[in-house]
Amino acid sequence: MKNNTVTLDKNPKKIEEIEVEILNSYLADQTPWVIAYSGGKDSTMTLQLVLETIGKKPEKEVHILYADTKVEPPPVIHNARRLLRKINRWAKEYNLPVTTKILYPKSEDNFFVLMLGKGYLPPTKWFRWCTERLKVRPIKRYIKKIVKKNGSCVVLLGMRLKESATRDNGLKKRGYSKWMPFEGVKGTMIYAPILELSIEDVWNYLLDNKPPWGMDNQLLRTLYTGGNTSCSLFCGGIRFGCWVCTVVNKDKCTEGLSQIPGWEWLESFLTYRDLMLEVRDKPENRIRRQNNGRSYIGPFNLRVRRFLYRKLKELENKIDQKILSVEEEGMIYNFWKDGKR
Repeated sequence: MKNNTVTLDKNPKKIEEIEVEILNSYLADQTPWVIAYSGGKDSTMTLQLVLETIGKKPEKEVHILYADTKVEPPPVIHNARRLLRKINRWAKEYNLPVTTKILYPKSEDNFFVLMLGKGYLPPTKWFRWCTERLKVRPIKRYIKKIVKKNGSCVVLLGMRLKESATRDNGLKKRGYSKWMPFEGVKGTMIYAPILELSIEDVWNYLLDNKPPWGMDNQLLRTLYTGGNTSCSLFCGGIRFGCWVCTVVNKDKCTEGLSQIPGWEWLESFLTYRDLMLEVRDKPENRIRRQNNGRSYIGPFNLRVRRFLYRKLKELENKIDQKILSVEEEGMIYNFWKDGKR
């Protein structure tokens, strides 16, 4: 695929200063490092920048964690897995203390187990139950094991200011810094080495620097632009997210990816997402409950859960891919059978 040349003012000294800071922080003690990799541009830059830098003096272990929510668009997941395989081979070849790990939510926290089995509504801004269960918990479980063994650890995030107004407000409330306590895990610090870089800095680095594990970042660019090489990356491009996400009005990520030749089948995911929204917004699809004499509508009723389950199985057949594991399907049936709400 043809790739337009990106020309922007570049400041290599800025990156060099971060590399020095990373190496000094890495060599300062024996506290293990954990890189939280999401598959997006910022975490990819953090991952590449850190591994290239510490590869010069690999003196302590680094863990790379990827939380597979099982509901992100398959091309995003496949690209992340491919990168981790390449890093794993590279680390073994050069005998580097680098471990890659793909983490999954527990079956009881699976998105479809909760929605189809228990009747959880597709998430909203006011009931955003998914992120904690699908991403945060698996990573925290792994980090707690490292802390138990070593007493502490440092978690590296591809967090940046000016990434979004919501993110900026959250960071300002916490008193943002490159080094911050990791909430919920005692003895753990967050380190955000690219916190003050711009989106131009990120893409310039990713497109100009081929990583030593032999995989360039052109496919990542394709994922962000939906294959449109005339699209400006520097306004952000597509924002990655789960294809089942109903917090946003439109799933621009899956929508953009479905425009790429060969990935048109992703439109089926959009159809199912629209169906979830349609049934969520109808009160007759939910269970009526009483609390202190007051009536309110709760989770999906069993009829709707069964309906959405059938439609999900139709989606699996259409794309010829499994979305639910045998264990997850069993849990859904058990919730139905036991009458749990």
